Amino acid sequence: MLFATLDPTLRALHLPHGGKAMLSDTVGFISNLPTQLVAAFRATLEEVLEADVILHVRDISHEDADPQQRDVDAVLRQLGIDPEAGGRILEVWNKIDRLSPEERANFRKIAARRPPEHPCFLVSAASGEGIDTLLTAIEDRLASSRTTLALSIDASDGAGISWLHRNAEVLDKKLHDGRFDMTVRVDETKRDIVVNRFDAVPHGM
Repeated sequence: MLFATLDPTLRALHLPHGGKAMLSDTVGFISNLPTQLVAAFRATLEEVLEADVILHVRDISHEDADPQQRDVDAVLRQLGIDPEAGGRILEVWNKIDRLSPEERANFRKIAARRPPEHPCFLVSAASGEGIDTLLTAIEDRLASSRTTLALSIDASDGAGISWLHRNAEVLDKKLHDGRFDMTVRVDETKRDIVVNRFDAVPHGM
């Protein structure tokens, strides 16, 4: 329904290897928006500008799926984001459960021919099909901008271990002589904190 929701929804997204991300569900994109509402509409999309990864979720079963994509691409360009640049945008083709077997096979062939920098993922939010693959892709895309660090922490430092689990992606954790040897992955905003607080070093050194 038009303007049924205008406030973005924020949720914690749990990734396959224990990492977390904040998922911001923006308002839906609208064609031919009245001029007086354009500024208010765009203001709700500010999260897009700050996002590490943009998921462009499309109803691939809709008869106007392609025109809808062009509408979204046009708004993204107005926001200063080039849909053709690749890197940040993952295209999600939702509602494949509504497709016939022939349509589904055809869309899979189209997706397979996409270049690596412009991937798309066939999913069904209703059945869960394809969601695991999408989550892995999100995690991989986020990991490309994160640093992997190695550290050793006393097993009795419960506060420090808890902090690491809350603020970093713990890739490996082994107990040895009363200490946990850990490999963690962090974004750039947390890198210096982990290095200084836990004497962490780049993984592999």
